[in-house]
Amino acid sequence: MRRGRGGISVPDSERPFTEETSVITCDMSGVVQQYSADAEALFGWTREEVIGKMSVAQFHLPKNVPTLVPRLLREAMEKGKFEEEVTLMRKTGATFRAFLTVRPVVRDDQPVGFMGMTRPLSPPTKVPVGRLWVQSLRAPFLIASIVPVFVGAVAAWAIRDASQPAPFVLCLLGAMSIHLGANMANDAWDYRSGNDLAVRHLNPFAGGGRVLLRGVLNVRTHLTVALTFLAIGSVVGLYLVTQVGLPLLWLGILGVSIAYSYVGPPFRLAHHGLGEIAVGLEFGPVTVMGTYFVLARAFDLPAVVLSISLGLLVTGILWINEVPDIPADSSVGKRTLVVRLGVARATSVLAGLLAAAYIILALGVLFTGLTPWALLGIIAAPLAAKPLRGLRKAGADPHALIPSNAATILATLATGLFLLAGLALSAI
Repeated sequence: MRRGRGGISVPDSERPFTEETSVITCDMSGVVQQYSADAEALFGWTREEVIGKMSVAQFHLPKNVPTLVPRLLREAMEKGKFEEEVTLMRKTGATFRAFLTVRPVVRDDQPVGFMGMTRPLSPPTKVPVGRLWVQSLRAPFLIASIVPVFVGAVAAWAIRDASQPAPFVLCLLGAMSIHLGANMANDAWDYRSGNDLAVRHLNPFAGGGRVLLRGVLNVRTHLTVALTFLAIGSVVGLYLVTQVGLPLLWLGILGVSIAYSYVGPPFRLAHHGLGEIAVGLEFGPVTVMGTYFVLARAFDLPAVVLSISLGLLVTGILWINEVPDIPADSSVGKRTLVVRLGVARATSVLAGLLAAAYIILALGVLFTGLTPWALLGIIAAPLAAKPLRGLRKAGADPHALIPSNAATILATLATGLFLLAGLALSAI
């Protein structure tokens, strides 16, 4: 591995691009079984990295995995052949246009896999270093921290008539920085533990960012950036502590500790079945109540109810995203609760988590003085039923589960937006 400029690592094994047609075969689950020398030159991955370890989905653009990959496999089975001009991706992240032909592999009248023939039509683009850095942030998942901050802020307005724009912006900046740092740190530790190498699928909601596998970004630089984000969030939090008092300090210490220790040494919470609980605390009580305390200077029971409800929903996002990773997590000793329970029991627990998120809102209205307008959040409950149905149908199939992963995030976002509307109406 050669060290380049700007924290870029250049793989020594990177082969020159070839214009020859390459042949790759995979089993029915998409794991590569045969990988020609031309394929090594075309895609940049070595046989040792690919055969028996990698899904053919890795050669496609991530945005095409939920749509193009299932369609081409279906057409190959139904019509005997799939042929189309597509955009594919090299190990470095560079893309190229190619004519792709996929046929089913049949033995004893039974399909056992697929054979793909790739004829490149254009040279690869430049290595997208900037895009890979952006991808490493996993910014779309920031919804799990942004929504709780807004709910905490609007709850402070509705319950205590507290509205301070500058502290709110600092809460948002701090929460986002810690979340981005956690995303990158978790990917760095998963890469070092071999967890990323064990992932066989390309479900965009599971398996982490896996950007480091491409050998472009320097691992140490990546971890340094992660720790820098955590430091920025900590500095913002410490400043807010000086403004509002020590209770925020204990919440902040808990939040930063969880962000780093989810898979980071020495505690590795996820490896010991504590990750889901930790994430529920992080994006529920810690984030919501931290924001609420900064603005309202108090801890009120109705706000605690809101924080628990959101924490359960965010736990649901992590929970269903862990299902496709059961084989990879098990192989490196990452004994998450989902790994320990298995798909069937984990599905039942997910149903309980999502149901409890809405039940606790109703109980909060009945017994804690939470505004009845918060019941608007329950409008989103039917959206939470969709991922449950999808999980029961798809089981551990990582690509069939993609719509359910997305639906869980949508249900959480919709619930948060309805809660915000209800709290705002209460304040008005």
